[in-house]
Amino acid sequence: MVLGVAVLTGCSDSPKLAGSAAVVNGKAIPVSAVSDRVDKVRAQIQVTDPTLITQVPSLMQISQRAVDHFVLDALLAEVVIREGIKITDLDVSTYRDDIYTQYAKVTIEAQLASQNSVPADDVNGFMYEILVQRALMQKLAPGADKQTSTKALFDYLTNLSQELNVELNPRFGAWDPSNLMSKPGDKTLAVPLPISLG
Repeated sequence: MVLGVAVLTGCSDSPKLAGSAAVVNGKAIPVSAVSDRVDKVRAQIQVTDPTLITQVPSLMQISQRAVDHFVLDALLAEVVIREGIKITDLDVSTYRDDIYTQYAKVTIEAQLASQNSVPADDVNGFMYEILVQRALMQKLAPGADKQTSTKALFDYLTNLSQELNVELNPRFGAWDPSNLMSKPGDKTLAVPLPISLG
């Protein structure tokens, strides 16, 4: 099995970023964690019914979405502490099962893998992130319409990501706090190496 680890590693201009995909609040997110997630997602996409995937993402897209996940996860961990938000395993499984009932498990897993770089074994983690964001919106803008509460959420997380100093390894581009996602940069890997899974 030839995996994408070699594609994701590389030199960094910053010593603290060496071996790290990103640093959030002084804590490193290892390249190995990102590459593991990328490999899982790519393997899952390859065995997914093609009719369930509207567009197959490139290796670069999967990699950036994986990095975005880890950065957002770090930000939400801080939110939970600061705002006293409590989401239980039961909350997560109940919400997940409701989504599966509405849209079918196989469809949700295919969409999460292809659009969000969420492997099947982290669907609960994705659902947890949604519930934390919803809880935060309720605290920030109780009773507000969706547009107002979403703006409040983005403003909060944008400010938080600036405060905690999100820094990406140039291999993954640069962090865009206003959109809460990474942007490809001059040093971002533009042409993925061929990968075969099997």
